[in-house]
Order: sequence, then structure tokens, then C-alpha cells
Amino acid sequence: MNRLLGLVLLAGRRLAGGLLLLVGASFLIYFTIRSAPGDAIDAITPMGTPPEVKEKLAADFGLDQPPLAGYVTWLGRSATGDFGESLVFAPGEQVMTIARPAFKLTLLVSGGALLLCLFLATALAVVLGEPSPRQQLLTGALYFVTAAPAFVAAIFFSQGMNAFVRRFVEDAGYDTPPWYPIPIYSESVMPYFFAGIVLVAGDGLFMDMLNTVRAEILAVRNAQFIAAIRAKGASTLPHTFRNLVVPFVSAFAARLPVVLGGVVIVEYVFTLDGAGYLLLEASKQRDFPVVVGLSVLFTLAIIVMNLLADVVRAAVDPREVARNG
Repeated sequence: MNRLLGLVLLAGRRLAGGLLLLVGASFLIYFTIRSAPGDAIDAITPMGTPPEVKEKLAADFGLDQPPLAGYVTWLGRSATGDFGESLVFAPGEQVMTIARPAFKLTLLVSGGALLLCLFLATALAVVLGEPSPRQQLLTGALYFVTAAPAFVAAIFFSQGMNAFVRRFVEDAGYDTPPWYPIPIYSESVMPYFFAGIVLVAGDGLFMDMLNTVRAEILAVRNAQFIAAIRAKGASTLPHTFRNLVVPFVSAFAARLPVVLGGVVIVEYVFTLDGAGYLLLEASKQRDFPVVVGLSVLFTLAIIVMNLLADVVRAAVDPREVARNG
């Protein structure tokens, strides 16, 4: 009972801290975008538009108020799920109506890429075992291959895939796949798969995950309690798995911001209808409500993931509750 109460209190403190962080982050996002040069109303109205029409549009979208007052108004609306209406991208459409399906797709691609990265890193860490000089050639090559930023990896991958299809499919007289050439809009799932591969291979994510996972696996394997269990002839697998849940969840949560940052350009390269692609398009068109809404959703996803990671750590490891009072 005491542990359950401690877990609830910990989750409550983390939730309160997450909400404060979200308010602070949303204020910075709102204020930064409102302070950008130019006028969003001028961007969506043709030359010669009467001033009274511009004033009405500014009032409708809350752009007639100072940034601080505008933020307070926006915060009150957004707390109910109303992020306003799109100015340019889809005029008159609710931001959440546009952003919700795109953001779900982005979370699916990002989360899938992280899970794939965690799985591959775990498999390779188990195969490699203890570090040895003979492994340096492999690990050095992996460092080199995965060191490029995600957008650079996306460009190289797309050009390489286009060259492969052109050489071995198109020139050979076979029908080209629907996703060729990259980038092209397609209902095929392959561009999403390609995006996941690029996210795993870019920004040094895989080697970072591999080093973290390998260190945790070796630490558990060499722990005294595992040696004692092994000496008794019992299986060490359940105990190993239980002690790896916390570091694996922490590794996933810690790297989500990296993946969400890289997915913006990767989605644009592969022409995916995700939140990253939508964010870039809305930014180019100065669609202020859409940019703010999507930026807040990205921030919210990171806060929620870290909150879940804290709850999982506390549920699996009682010491987490004790450390936090």
C-alpha cells in the first residue's frame, strides 16, 4: 500500500512538473513565432486588401493582441483542445483536425524506428558480448556509417535507392515500384519503412543506443546476484530481463527528442504526410496557428514519454519511489 501511494505521488509530481514545462515551452514557441519578421495576415491576403478586412482576420485569429495577451487567450483555448484555425495551409480548418492524423503518423514512424533501433542494438550487443580488439573494425565501420545527420542519410539513401531501381529494374525492362522515384507521393508503405531505416542510421543514434544497451547488458550479466543465481543452477533470464526493463525504457525516452528532431526533414525527403512535413510546409506559408500547434504537440509527446518512463521505472524498481521521497 505504501509503495502504491508513493507511486501515485511520484506520478502526480511528475505530471505537475510536466504541465509546468509544457506551459513554459508553449510560451517560448508562441512568443518566438509571434516575434518573427513580417505579418501573417499580409502573407494570406492579396495586395490591395482593405485594412478593415485585415483587421477582422487579425481579430479572428487573435493576432490583434500583444504577444503576452495573445498567449493567455491561446492557452485558454488550447487547454480545451482548440488550437485555432489554419490561416494558409487549409484556411478555416481546425488545427487539430489537420494535425491529429499527421502527428499519429509521425509518432508511428518515430516510435517504430526507435523500437527497431533498440531491437537491433540489443541483438548486436548480445552477439558481440565482451569488448575485444577484434571488434574494433566492425564498430569503427558502424560509427562511420551512422555518424551522418539524418537528413544527409535520407538524401544519400534516396539517391542510392533511385540509382538501384533505375539500374536493376527500369533499365532491365521491369515495372518500377509505385514509390519510385523518391521523392514522390505514394500510398505504398515502403517510404515509411525507408524513413525508419534512415532514422536508425542517422544522427549517430544506432551506435549511441548500442553502447548504452551493451553496457547495461554487461553490467547485469556480471552482477553478483546473477552469479549467485547461476551458481544455484537456476535460469538467469527472468532476472536479467527484469533488470533491463528500466534502462531500456530510459534509453527509449532519452532518444525520442533526437528522432522527433530528425523526422521533420526525413518526412520531407520521402514526402510523407506526417507532422514534420506539415510543420515545414506551414512554416514556409507562415501559417502561425498550425506551426504553434504542431510544435506544442512535439513538445507534449516528449514530456508524456518521459512521464511514462518515470512511472515504469518506479513501478519496476521500488528504489525509484524511495529516492523521490
